[in-house]
Amino acid sequence: MSPADAAGSGALSPVGFVGAGSMGAPMIERLLAAGVPVHLYARRAEVRARFAGLGAVVEPSLAAVAAAAEVLIVCPFSAIQLAEIVGGPDGLLAHATPGSVVVQHATVPTAAIRQLAADAATRDVTVLDAPISGTSATILAGRLTVLIGGTAAAADRVEPLLAAYASTIVRTGEVGSATTVKLINNLTFAAHAQTAAAAVQLGEKLGIRSGDLLTAITACSADSAVFRHLQAIGGVEEFLAMAGPYLRKDVAAVEEVTAALGLDTGILGEVVQSGPLPLTASRL
Repeated sequence: MSPADAAGSGALSPVGFVGAGSMGAPMIERLLAAGVPVHLYARRAEVRARFAGLGAVVEPSLAAVAAAAEVLIVCPFSAIQLAEIVGGPDGLLAHATPGSVVVQHATVPTAAIRQLAADAATRDVTVLDAPISGTSATILAGRLTVLIGGTAAAADRVEPLLAAYASTIVRTGEVGSATTVKLINNLTFAAHAQTAAAAVQLGEKLGIRSGDLLTAITACSADSAVFRHLQAIGGVEEFLAMAGPYLRKDVAAVEEVTAALGLDTGILGEVVQSGPLPLTASRL
């Protein structure tokens, strides 16, 4: 269901948005294109100017964003950025209207999400744990995957808005469950990246050019999303430059989550640690 379908003939409810980075920016573009009023806070002047030109209402502060909408979408890079956006006397929670919903798209440690949800509940604000899977290109195409952990009522309320940029929305259970699923997904993706890079290296040693190998494997049974990314981007080094910072952050997050429970990441973690790509802090 699109935002317009959900609203019928009435005016679309506004959305507050913070985090207009490489993933958040195309989300805003899709929301605006769908006719959703977007109230945006951004620190960079060029970002403010760009989205004002596209029709967004640029707000002067986080407090102003929180006051302007009852659905607040945040798309930061890290747990530190998430805390800066939502916490403290100047953050979204301190100024959100009771009954508001905060949709947070970052992939961060599960404990951070659960603490955020608990803090929000004291202000009658609901948090939806909504990490994403995809790229800026899939967002622009409206084909993003969004996982949602949280109450059904809040998910029902925001899903028509998220449909502006997501074609697949999967509910995983309570708050924190979506982040846990996403961390497992990203650890698995990192392991796939290591095996794909190792395959390219082996092929080169055996006299097969990486481009030829990728073309062949993406047509064979060993194909995976990673091989297709490598082929589209141009190779292992290009992939590492683009995805490396995100994978290192998420591998560290899942290691933190498992260590807190006295667990380890098993064979997935072993592959990530031992593969040719520097995807852990100890390999940098």
